[in-house]
Amino acid sequence: EELLGHDEDALISTTEPPSYDFDLDLEILGQTGPVPAVTGNMVTPIVGALTRDIPSHDAVRHIFSGNPGEVDDVFAVSVKRLLQVETSEELERLGTVGPVFPLPDNEEKGKIWGLTAIILRPILHKVLVPAGFGKEG
Repeated sequence: EELLGHDEDALISTTEPPSYDFDLDLEILGQTGPVPAVTGNMVTPIVGALTRDIPSHDAVRHIFSGNPGEVDDVFAVSVKRLLQVETSEELERLGTVGPVFPLPDNEEKGKIWGLTAIILRPILHKVLVPAGFGKEG
């Protein structure tokens, strides 16, 4: 496997050649604070922005193949859609109430929950919304 991008500990590994040049098409914006996973490991998400549009939802799977041992599926959801569907529910494994992003237009995907939603929520509300993402238009 080849590791792509600026932060070799945090970015994407893939076995297929990407249609993106992550050295040119990805801007690392920074990192969040450490977040505890249910396993007890600390995770420090790296936040980046693509500087080119992804041409289609099918291209998302090719560009971001995901680690099969850690990722069930790779898909795209707009910031606007995430803001519309955000809710919270009891996260039994974590013993707390946490953010959940149901995907009603994509029933087979279910929902974004757990550590992914816990990491995503503050990025949505503290970075993307203030920067103007998710607005009507």
